[in-house]
Amino acid sequence: MRRSMAVQILRHAFTMIFGNMGQALRVSIGPYALLILVVVVGLMMIGTPEDGLFDQSGAPDISATGVLVLTGIAVFALFVFGWVAVSWHRFILLEEYAGVLQAVADRQIWHYIGRSILYGFLMIAIAIPIFFIVGLVAAPFMSLGGSLIVFVVASTVLTYIWFRIALALPSVAVGKPISLGEAWAASSGLSGTIFGVAFLLMLINGLSDIVIDSIAPTLPIIGFAMSVAMQWLLLMLGISILTTFYGHLIEKRPLID
Repeated sequence: MRRSMAVQILRHAFTMIFGNMGQALRVSIGPYALLILVVVVGLMMIGTPEDGLFDQSGAPDISATGVLVLTGIAVFALFVFGWVAVSWHRFILLEEYAGVLQAVADRQIWHYIGRSILYGFLMIAIAIPIFFIVGLVAAPFMSLGGSLIVFVVASTVLTYIWFRIALALPSVAVGKPISLGEAWAASSGLSGTIFGVAFLLMLINGLSDIVIDSIAPTLPIIGFAMSVAMQWLLLMLGISILTTFYGHLIEKRPLID
């Protein structure tokens, strides 16, 4: 039953994206186009040995210009992530339609980013012992694909934890913030289903990596395009799944339409 519900939720997330593809693209294409522009300009600024991050021999040369440019790119990349996520949450939960470049004023984007960073540090702290424990258990089986087991099991556990605490993020996007503790408590009754969704998402991620890695060496352009498309899809899937859980657990909407 749990496994069936997890499949339904994942299918619902796919439907949420592809059934609203126009909005999904409007929410993401504009911000990502700006990000690409910023990255290109930034790389042009640090692309020479005199002004960049490398000396004449190619060794790292961390100049003030390079540090400032890379810091600016990183900050803008975080902003774009928050911009896309908040806009998609608001479209699904509030039916707020986006233009080519959706609004940023009064959208709590930086609050969303701040929460995401805080939860990210928490996940790093949790990841270290999880990978260590799973690695110890899987060590005798390393010759039989134990490294893959470590990745799949540890990634599934971490994704499960992330979904449960990040349930608080959509609340920030709609202007009704809840705490991490409230998110964890609200998701406890659906923990089995959340774990199943986390496993399926990691399975999709792993299989897509295998396919792309097999294509990229012979068809690099196609491999790169597939990688970009897959990263976009996984991002939108993650946001959509969080939105689905938030709508059901916090706003008491039906889990599946």
